[in-house]
Parts: sequence; structure tokens; C-alpha cells
Amino acid sequence: MLQLRNISFAYPGSGECVVDDVTAAAPAGRITAIIGPNAVGKSTLLRLMAGVLAPDHGEVRLGDMRIQDLTPAARAARLAFVPQRPRVDAPFTVREVVELGRFALRRSDEAVSAALVRCDLDAHADRLFNALSVGQQQRAALARAVAQVSDRHDAAILLDEPTSALDPRHVQQTARVLRELADSGRTVVIILHDLNLAERMSDDAWIMHEGRIVASGPTREVFLPATLERVYGVRFTRGGDALVAEGS
Repeated sequence: MLQLRNISFAYPGSGECVVDDVTAAAPAGRITAIIGPNAVGKSTLLRLMAGVLAPDHGEVRLGDMRIQDLTPAARAARLAFVPQRPRVDAPFTVREVVELGRFALRRSDEAVSAALVRCDLDAHADRLFNALSVGQQQRAALARAVAQVSDRHDAAILLDEPTSALDPRHVQQTARVLRELADSGRTVVIILHDLNLAERMSDDAWIMHEGRIVASGPTREVFLPATLERVYGVRFTRGGDALVAEGS
């Protein structure tokens, strides 16, 4: 389980609290979606959970360990982070990028090859990462994280909009991969803007607004039209199993 205890954070010089006294828990064996309007602190919160940023107040715990107390290598062995815009500055192939997920672990060609297959990249393994489409790069970043957490069922994987550039087939494939990771005991936390996709993919949801989590719990119980209207400022209705924003 990933636990956030009274987390607050402001970027230096901004004078504005981007994440404001957040307390929440993402259970192991489940997928937790973080949703909310633009610029409410979702990506910052995910970076705090990953240890990329250090909170000004509070703590993040993975199991019985504080993220802030782990060395980078120890953190990498237990937690994988997939950023919104994966970037590789060196001329690495797709396989080499996925191998980077193992830098703090024992080398495992098997784990790397399996991750490439699961993310439908085995045919592109020898291509340069920067020659891929944005969607393929997102899948390569996911494959790197899958290789990283493959040794531990108590690991966590945090993803920032990993499906934003994917076609429908690969959205479904990514959802299957994340469900398999969660079903095997891992903690999965994902930021999504597509509310219907979030509802289909996740077990639990956190709704963020102005730096705070304003609703949390099982996704179907949290995704209420009245709650979403307060956060997004537009009316929602349900059309069958789909959430529809007024005017859509």
C-alpha cells in the first residue's frame, strides 16, 4: 500500500501550495485513478508519491518504508514511475530503454523481453526510441516500468496519463497490463482525463480540486454526476454506462 500522510508542497518561489495537506491510501492489488481538472496538482502529487519531489510537509510510505528515506536504488527496486511525456536524450534503442528499468536490479533479459511482448513492442525492439511515434514511446515507457517491477509483487507503479496518445487497441492492451499487475498484488496509481476510461479501468478513484482530494473511494461510488459537476463546473449525466458532460 502507498500511503500519503498530510502531504503539502509548493514550488520554490511560487508562494502557492500546489498540493495542500493530502492524506490518502492506494491499496495493493487495486488500480487507483486520480482525476480532476487541469492544474489542480495531480502530476505534482504523483511525483511526490514517486519520490521525484520531496514534500514540504508530511510523508509518503510504501508499505512500512518512507519513500523519502529510501536510496534511489532501493526506491527503484520497489517503485516505477511513468511520466506524462517520456523522454530519452541519448540514442537508445527501445530494448535499451526498457533495460534501463533494471538498472537497480539484477540483469534480466527475460524480464525485458517479456515486457516488450506485453506492450506490443517486440517488433520494434531495435528501433531508436526517438524514431517512434508518441504513442509507441508511451508504450516503451510502460514496458520499462513493467520490467522494473517484474521481480516484486509488493511493488508500485505510478503512471501519468499513459494512454493519452494511444489508439483504442493499445488503450485496451495497456488496461489489461495494468489489471494484471494489480491482480498479482502490485499497487497501481494512474492519472487519467478520460472519465469513462478511468471508471472502466480503476477500482478506486481520487478526485482532486485546488490541491486537495475532495472525494475518494470505490470508483463507481465516487463518480457521481453531482460531485463531478462541482469539480469540473459542467453538468454530467449518465447515458447507459457512460458519463456524458452537458454539451458533449
